[in-house]
Amino acid sequence: MSGRTLVEAVLTHAGAAPDRLALAFRDERVTYGELSRRMAALAQILKDEYDIRSGDRVAVSAVSRPDYIVALLAVQYLGGTAVLLDKTAKATAVRSICETVEPKLVLTDVRLEGVDRVSLKELCARAAQSLAGEMAYEPPAPDMLAEILFTTGTTGKPKGAMLTYDSIEASMENTWYGVDMREDDRVLLPLPLNHSFGMRVLRSALWGGTEVVLHNGFTFAAEIEECIKKHDCTAMAAVSASMEMLMRQMGDRFAPVMGALRYIEISAGAIPVDMRKKLLALLPDTQLHNTWGSTETGGALFINLSEHPDKIASAGKPLDGIDLKVVDRDGNEITARDVESAGRMVLRGRMQMAGYYGMPELTAKAIVDGWLLTNDLVYTDEDGYVYMLGRADDIINVAGEKVAPVEIENAALEYPQIRECACIGVDDPDGVTGKAPVLYVVPGIGYSEVELAKSLAARLEKYKRPSGISPCRRCPGTRCRSWTGRP
Repeated sequence: MSGRTLVEAVLTHAGAAPDRLALAFRDERVTYGELSRRMAALAQILKDEYDIRSGDRVAVSAVSRPDYIVALLAVQYLGGTAVLLDKTAKATAVRSICETVEPKLVLTDVRLEGVDRVSLKELCARAAQSLAGEMAYEPPAPDMLAEILFTTGTTGKPKGAMLTYDSIEASMENTWYGVDMREDDRVLLPLPLNHSFGMRVLRSALWGGTEVVLHNGFTFAAEIEECIKKHDCTAMAAVSASMEMLMRQMGDRFAPVMGALRYIEISAGAIPVDMRKKLLALLPDTQLHNTWGSTETGGALFINLSEHPDKIASAGKPLDGIDLKVVDRDGNEITARDVESAGRMVLRGRMQMAGYYGMPELTAKAIVDGWLLTNDLVYTDEDGYVYMLGRADDIINVAGEKVAPVEIENAALEYPQIRECACIGVDDPDGVTGKAPVLYVVPGIGYSEVELAKSLAARLEKYKRPSGISPCRRCPGTRCRSWTGRP
């Protein structure tokens, strides 16, 4: 399948198996033949009525419906650049993006004050009914921009990562082979489609001819269960927080429902080691894939935890074609084999972004001599597996020793009477160590601070043990949006 754009892949599948299902959403079914026809028809409308040409930017609301996928493909059919908008974005956020990238057209059904828009739903309905002949497709140059994908803004102002047709092709290959996708899979995708994780799963599945089952998030476990059964899903992509929610809401139904899937891919945040152990025990016949990626790289690290339980704490390892090294503060490559010698992860490969749109200075800092610098502190083992300690600025310096909050959190979660926890660094009140780790926990049934402290003492060196343990009245943790750092 190498050497194809996503549009070429859809055209190929439509020619070889036009009746094969490509998309499912509620009661709607779209075959590859129909997807190909709609994409070409909408491309014709965009060209004739809105003068969209190769290189033009078109902003599209990333709704979890076939309309969005048709529009995305239509823009790329013309060699254009799709600018992906959060379906829940406020007018101020959309205006900011539009001021940055200056799209020729904005396709959304959300009424946004101060934003000129065209109805995505109405255009796609017209394309579905169109009898227009298929316009010839001319593959764009590999270095042309296919998408501008904005970061979530967790590390500052959102930045528009520029993804070329070549980088997207590499990303599709990585995910397809990295999680062992198959043509006969039916992948449940309840993820936001303006984010990197959801998009790379969507692209890869369509690239390989797989059916994608679209769903609006993980709000209720009962809906996920119904969707899996209704569409006979064989796979699912999820974030770790959603898996935890499903486990709690489904209870005894979790194992039989999720155990019917061939594989589950979990990404967009580290899966706590205790959850990995629970999932492996509950789902012995389901492949559990942990992947690491970013807006700038797509999926870059992969591990099948079911096949490598001895690497249970690892984030994965890079595939062939992805180079990885660890560097110190000065950018010098180092050998990092443990927490104490850890350094920043640096990546290189076709899958990486071309840079940040309209931000040359930030691009120059992010990409140096072809290597993409991350802010993730890692070390690797002799087999090339990567172990993440968190972002470099999260590390706590305790009397000159590096302490990774995630290491303390993983140790704390081995004590079964807490539901969630978060470790942060605070100024040492005695002024001895400079900084000191403090652990906040959400107590479960039978919780005892004394027993938790004993559990931590058995698992952590003395300097890594929290100087204080405090119950949190809300849901704390690095994985919680409402986390304030206060008990």
